[in-house]
Amino acid sequence: MLPGDRLVCAFVEAQTVETQFNEWLLHVTIVPWFRLADSSKQIAAGLARAFSAIKPFEAVAGDIVKFGPKKNRPARLVEPVMPFEELEKLVRNYLHKKRAWLVDETTERPRQFRPHVTVQKVGRLTEGQIFKVYKLYIVEQKGNYKEITAEIIFG
Repeated sequence: MLPGDRLVCAFVEAQTVETQFNEWLLHVTIVPWFRLADSSKQIAAGLARAFSAIKPFEAVAGDIVKFGPKKNRPARLVEPVMPFEELEKLVRNYLHKKRAWLVDETTERPRQFRPHVTVQKVGRLTEGQIFKVYKLYIVEQKGNYKEITAEIIFG
């Protein structure tokens, strides 16, 4: 992606704003890469209002499946699906109202949201592993690395 492109995700392990990384940390992508002129802090503030009724929840790692255009990327499904679907809908609605460009809406193939954690080089998620979801993060592409630029705490 291009510098300035951002996405919204939930990390399996709590992270801090300004953390930089090259290799992805374990995460559930809520809304993939988007572009919007507003700063990450402005976006986080807008989303915080939308998340005022969201309560923290626990997620459980499930079966391994294959994702990606060629169905060759291993990922673990995550349950329960409903809180993640609600988060995805709230973020997407907010970005639509702001007229953001969303990468997954530029193709003719509709993207079906299925919460999952893609297998990464850094860390492992085992079947049955439980992790707490109480905030989302905005991650920005910064050239050849990524940086957590904001967080949105539930409630």
